[in-house]
Amino acid sequence: MKKGRISTKICVAIMALSMVISTGAFSIKANADQTDANTTLKTAFDAFNASGLVFLEYSVTGEGELLLNEKVELDRTNYVKNVLSQDVETSEWNTLYTDLKEKITYYQDDNKKWYKYPTDEEELQGLGKTLSENGVETDLVTGAAYKYDGEEVISVTNAHTDALTEVDCYRYLAEIPVVISDDGEYEDGEDADDEEEEADDDGEAVEEEPSTEIVNVYYYIAKATGTWVHAETKEGLIIDVDIAYPDPNDATMALEIPKEAKENAVLDPEYETPKSDKEVVGYKVVYKGKSAYLVVTSVKDVKKVTIKKSVKILGKTYPVKEIGASAFANKSKLQTVVIKANITKINKKAFYNSKKLKTITIKSKKLKTIGKNSFDTYSKKLTVKLSGNKKYKAKIRKLVKKSRAKKAAKKTKLTVK
Repeated sequence: MKKGRISTKICVAIMALSMVISTGAFSIKANADQTDANTTLKTAFDAFNASGLVFLEYSVTGEGELLLNEKVELDRTNYVKNVLSQDVETSEWNTLYTDLKEKITYYQDDNKKWYKYPTDEEELQGLGKTLSENGVETDLVTGAAYKYDGEEVISVTNAHTDALTEVDCYRYLAEIPVVISDDGEYEDGEDADDEEEEADDDGEAVEEEPSTEIVNVYYYIAKATGTWVHAETKEGLIIDVDIAYPDPNDATMALEIPKEAKENAVLDPEYETPKSDKEVVGYKVVYKGKSAYLVVTSVKDVKKVTIKKSVKILGKTYPVKEIGASAFANKSKLQTVVIKANITKINKKAFYNSKKLKTITIKSKKLKTIGKNSFDTYSKKLTVKLSGNKKYKAKIRKLVKKSRAKKAAKKTKLTVK
């Protein structure tokens, strides 16, 4: 399973999709003769939020090409959410099982081996913006304008039984303002994230101005049942969502996490810890035989960063043994780095071109490998503070000197002590 950055098209599609299947408090531009329909809309959204079982099936199509096809099975009573994703090339289905209470997601690879990872906030919410004690509580996108848009008979596929049914519906149009940031990611009515910034010719960070687009989303409410059964977009990326509400009293409908997943799953080797205001460092798990350790993959651009000796994930403690390639590279604010015990390897260009970096303190006495250009910060002055005996420090000085480019050696006054 790969969880790297996805393409701009899919980023756009998923953002739009999250808006399509968000529900809750809203404002409606209503006329006097729309009172009954508006009441139906509110009732339908309330029913969606209150339902113990909700099944959805949605697809995203761009320029005639199927980009995404997924099903969501949500059991608020048992705190379980299953996401079934279809490979658009092979048509095979893969399932992610999420325990909403424990905030853990499980999946099985092609070799039938089970993996798990802590569920991040976006995946945990799944159908909206906030997680409630009952599973998922949803809110409509802020800043959107909603209005009654007529009536229509549509064909709806039951996301549970796959039966196709014609449904007489009220139709609503939501005009949703979407902010697109410079990296192609969409945000609903909020300022674009400036965490990732481009650099100008002088190496200083430059934030590009975000742009705003309007996405039209149509909501369909069944007249007969007063339930929300469908949503779609009709231009650009075509998003189609069908909704079903299985009988909560049917015991066969209750969702469960597979027993073998809970018993046998190990931490996903592709998993990277998320950065936040409190945690500015991203770590990735690496397996060497049966043992596992963490590699520092990236850090936020702040003045001081501390690399922990170990990190606890899903109840297990993993040592931090490596600084990944370019993990601290090209930072415009970074001044101080403290690396605690257990680090054995610093990969190439680890601190490359971080021009304000002044001090790197390495408390580990186990460092053995330093990659090319790791300490080529191009700052005016850089001090590397080491722990350990004289022999160890002498060895590290040689490794640091050997790793440096001639240009960097001339640019930066380096002291290793």
